Amino acid sequence: MSFHSSQDLSFVIGAFLGDGSFVEDSAYHHHVKLAVRDREFAEAFNLCVGRVLNRQENKITVTHDLGKVYYESKYSSQPLGFYLKSGLENLRPVVETYPRSFLRGLFSADGCASISTHNGLTLRILLGNSNPDLLHCAESILQSRFDIHSKTHLARKKGATWAFGKKTVILRKDAYLLRIERVNDVRVFVSEIGFVMRRKQEVAERAIQLLKALGRSKAADVWKRYYSTKKGARWSYLAPIE
Repeated sequence: MSFHSSQDLSFVIGAFLGDGSFVEDSAYHHHVKLAVRDREFAEAFNLCVGRVLNRQENKITVTHDLGKVYYESKYSSQPLGFYLKSGLENLRPVVETYPRSFLRGLFSADGCASISTHNGLTLRILLGNSNPDLLHCAESILQSRFDIHSKTHLARKKGATWAFGKKTVILRKDAYLLRIERVNDVRVFVSEIGFVMRRKQEVAERAIQLLKALGRSKAADVWKRYYSTKKGARWSYLAPIE
């Protein structure tokens, strides 16, 4: 079974390589699955897979694990699963044809807008994954198709540990990080690629607005004063830009 090259398929590839899995159930049925904590992302993936398979859209399943809520999209499709697991070289023709959709899926899965207020407000776009080839692929596409400079480096080595609440996390694989740091590169990423999830996109857009209107120093003061990191915080808590 072959799949028609499309924006939907390219988005599915990016999202799957970031957060997806190909699983087999007890009845030996194979499923392409995405289980994430953001409903918007799960719904976007769910819609695109349905279009790729030319099927009616499946219902999102809500699951719970260790007190956390997950939104799960799952489609029974052995051919699609084998295709998505076939390797970057086989997937690259679709990715190269629709680079924005691929990057949007990948960064929505494993990326974030990182804010620092040390020595002025700084906005970076980060993408983390254990597969350096995937990050180098993203780095190459960012440069060649969007003229966005990025750099990938080893962030943590396998076996590294850190505290997570009352638990100690042990890293099973080397962790790599792609960083977009130049001001114009960040702006281009946010405006031309961006994130599916509004919460991630709004962090980046709001920071860019503040930097443009106030400069780094004053923008940092405003950010620290008005942005609440408490659960349930929304951007309406930020003071208007004057």
